[in-house]
Formats: sequence, C-alpha cells, structure tokens
Amino acid sequence: YGVFLFMGLSSLGGIQFWNRILLFFQQPSKYPKTIYTEHMEKKRIHMYTVFQILFFSLVFVVQNVKAVAIVFPLMTMLCIPGRLFFLPKFFEQWELLLLDGEDEPIAEWLEAKERSVFEYEESKRMMMMEESDSTGDEAAAVEQHA
Repeated sequence: YGVFLFMGLSSLGGIQFWNRILLFFQQPSKYPKTIYTEHMEKKRIHMYTVFQILFFSLVFVVQNVKAVAIVFPLMTMLCIPGRLFFLPKFFEQWELLLLDGEDEPIAEWLEAKERSVFEYEESKRMMMMEESDSTGDEAAAVEQHA
C-alpha cells in the first residue's frame, strides 16, 4: 500500500478538482493564477466544485453500500449525462469550458475573448474620435459665424 499511497498523495497537487477544493480554504487574493480564477466569479467556481463533490459522494456511497453496489458502473456512467445535460442548466458553456475543458478549445476561447475586447476598444476609440471631430467642426462653425 505504501507505494500507491505515496503516488496518490504526490500527484494531488496536479489534480484540478483537489486544487478547487483547496480554494474553499484560501483567501481570494491568494488564489493561484489559473484560467478559471482569472475569468470567473469565485462563487461560480465553488458552485461547480460542490456539484462535483456531490457527484463523487453519490458514486462513493453506491460503491460502498453492499445492497446497491451492483449499480456502481451505472452510477459512474450517469456522471457523463449529468455533465452534458444537467450542469449546462446551471453554468454557461464558456464557464464549463474553463473549468473542465481541454487546452486547445480554451486557447481558442481566450483568443476570441482578446479579439472581441480589442474590437470593442477600437470601436470605442473610433466613436470618441468621431465625437471630437464633430465637436471640432461645431466649434469651427461657431467661430465662422462670430
């Protein structure tokens, strides 16, 4: 048992589920810089973690109660439709992507977000320039009439 216990404990730091459980006990200012801590509300991260703890607890209870242990594989399999159909009722797709998505789609989401922020700032800057031009034209017209 010693080798397996050591291997399990030494890998805990790399498991996102464990890291999100630890967030319950940390100050928000001390959260590690991850994609989901930077772009999501802390309440939403905790809500997702609670859902995962509930799913895990349900599967664990079924596994350890002898009378219903036979349905353990079914309960494990039901976690998939739970993720695909149940969780989207509580979370936006982009939140689920950041919390349990793969690296490539997350990178695409980040790129699209940066692009949309850039486009928004660019359009805002253009509107301000147009307003200042129209204000300048009005001032020039007032000077001509005076």
